[in-house]
Amino acid sequence: EVLSESYPVAFLLFVFVLVAAITVMNMLIGVLCQVVTAVAAVEKEEMVVNMAKSKLESVVRTLDIDQDWLISKEEFAGLLDSPSAAKALEEVGVDVVGLVDYADFIFENEAGNGFDKTL
Repeated sequence: EVLSESYPVAFLLFVFVLVAAITVMNMLIGVLCQVVTAVAAVEKEEMVVNMAKSKLESVVRTLDIDQDWLISKEEFAGLLDSPSAAKALEEVGVDVVGLVDYADFIFENEAGNGFDKTL
């Protein structure tokens, strides 16, 4: 109908529909890129945490004197003295120097803390 009435108006309508479609497509691409970026960040953080957990498990396995998978205050001090454990903790954003200060608070009851609860 518009074409039969006026060629310039039909051309403008065609340009408007084309620009609107391209704009919506670009918005959808932006949303998709944002979702992919967020998922990649979560996956990367999960990988870092799993890697640090596996490193700490191997260190705890060697430092666990009584093999009960409970960390005593002495075993915790040995864990913090281990360079590989300190590096693994730093990789996941734990302040190792600050963690030493909280050792008394963590081990208030002296019953020991399970490794899974600590992580």
